[in-house]
Amino acid sequence: MFPYIKIIFFLVLCSLLVSCGFKDIDKRSFVVTIGIDKPENKEEGYDISLKIALPSSDPKTQGEEFIIHTETARTVSEAVRLIKAKSGNELDFGHMKMIVFGEKLLQEDITQIMDWFTRRRDIQKIAFVGSGKPTAKAILELKPKGERLPSNKLFLFFGETGTESPYVTTNYLFHFYRNLMDRGIDPYLPIIETKNEEFEITTMSVLKNGKNAIVLDKEETKTFNVLNREYDKVNLKIEQENIYFMLSVDSISAEYTIVETKNIPYIEYDVNIKGIIEESLQQLDNTKIDEYSKMVEDVFTTEIQNLLEKFQEKSVDPMGFGLRYRATHNGTEEAKWKKWQSIYPALQFRVKVQTDIKSTGIIE
Repeated sequence: MFPYIKIIFFLVLCSLLVSCGFKDIDKRSFVVTIGIDKPENKEEGYDISLKIALPSSDPKTQGEEFIIHTETARTVSEAVRLIKAKSGNELDFGHMKMIVFGEKLLQEDITQIMDWFTRRRDIQKIAFVGSGKPTAKAILELKPKGERLPSNKLFLFFGETGTESPYVTTNYLFHFYRNLMDRGIDPYLPIIETKNEEFEITTMSVLKNGKNAIVLDKEETKTFNVLNREYDKVNLKIEQENIYFMLSVDSISAEYTIVETKNIPYIEYDVNIKGIIEESLQQLDNTKIDEYSKMVEDVFTTEIQNLLEKFQEKSVDPMGFGLRYRATHNGTEEAKWKKWQSIYPALQFRVKVQTDIKSTGIIE
């Protein structure tokens, strides 16, 4: 009797294995990047491009090859189904780490399309997001020199496992979607451009109501990253009173307080910087460190003030001032939100920068 039980158990186990959704690795197509563009000749729908890595048996070329499938449809799901029919293999999104939105697509509300990315269980919520200029497909098609794996150079940029730059703004799918849906904070995207067969990521855009509101230039992007992330791997350029030098920042801290008064409400923004003068075009006097510190404070205070006032003028809030206000005040959510909307346009920004320069870099 016992051997028959073992046989029955084995047959039941085999039937369960056959019915599961497992597919061998050679029957899967691994998507590494997805690009979404606005169709040229259609008012509705999307151009969905999938960058699929092609495995190779040759160790010298392993991982270099890829293929891009593009389909146009009214929804992302429909486009992915059509690409599936052309691929022949099961599309695997488990290794997808980059989502690129085309520049023209961001001229309209992308809230609806974001729903698909957050609902799909096989897409990593820590995938990087960015804006492709001029199109997302152009970013996917670029194969920079020295790239050993498809899209790996983008992963090195945003994952900070390769280069670390204050001009590169990193944002993740979960963070972008949360800021897109929440009140009191606006989402932002790094802008990825192609120049001379290479990527250039030095600027960023801020969205309002799901679409592009403003684009920051290089210096504004750097200032935003310094404030928002307390990014300390940065050089500050000081040009004042016929003196030009670069301050290499060792550490930076920034904090702010929202102050409501009977007259004009204001935000008190305190920034502390420590560093050394790395390079200068003139011979600097080591006894005038206090003067050089004052120059840094004046220049950086102006940069921060101008950036915060630009956000205010364009009615965007990527810093999350409104979110802080909602979290620190009592009352119903609707009442707090309505109050903040009346406060933000009239706010004053009082920026105070304190600088501690350790040395002028002179060897004595």
